Amino acid sequence: MRRNPIRERWARGEAASNLWIDIGWPVTVEALGRLGYDSYTVDLQHSLIDRSALVSLFQALSLGTGAPMVRITQNDPGEIAFVLDAGAYGVICPTIETVEEARAFVAACEYPPKGVRSWGPARGVMYGGADYFENYRSEILTIALIETAQGVRNLDAIAAVPGLDMVYLGPNDLGVSHGAKPSYTPNHPEVDRAMDLVVAAAKKHSIAAGMHTASKEVALAAKAKGYTLLSLGYASKIMAAAATSTLKDVFKN
Repeated sequence: MRRNPIRERWARGEAASNLWIDIGWPVTVEALGRLGYDSYTVDLQHSLIDRSALVSLFQALSLGTGAPMVRITQNDPGEIAFVLDAGAYGVICPTIETVEEARAFVAACEYPPKGVRSWGPARGVMYGGADYFENYRSEILTIALIETAQGVRNLDAIAAVPGLDMVYLGPNDLGVSHGAKPSYTPNHPEVDRAMDLVVAAAKKHSIAAGMHTASKEVALAAKAKGYTLLSLGYASKIMAAAATSTLKDVFKN
């Protein structure tokens, strides 16, 4: 089965990179996919990309080397099965707050007898390989997004769920859950505290820790703490920032 570049990084003791895709035009995504990130997450929850566009974006990403991943809209077995059948090599499930939710998420990603996923990975086999059924769990990542105060309270138990590969910190919504304004970087003491708690829980249960890191400074701090998947921002925001910088460089007045 095709190897997951994230897992290959981890096997070498290195952290892996991720870029969030919130642009639905395949040609642009193809160009982004050639930049050399270890993974790309198509964001179905907070973008204007819908399920009908997902396969085209995955096809564009397959021309590069990064693992195609998805943030689904909700903890729904049908949607999880769809993105996996389309060829996702990682599924990020938003707003995991309880052990029961984490177990249901993992079960939706796994075939019986461990899970409830129905067989039929049409493009998953084309992308992953003929031995998909035998090896899918050694490559595909199950990732629980911890982004609320309740999720942090239940973090240790969530991280202990069998079959979960990663706990992933979402600083934006976590800050909002504590009364802070939306921010893609930590802006509340409880978010700073959660940065340490997520890594500690991941290490305790021998899984990985990931995080949104929308600036170089936050990314380096997270890497130093032990995060092994660093999401370096949204593609549209990075492109807009570069375009703005170029405009200011030329028209300084």
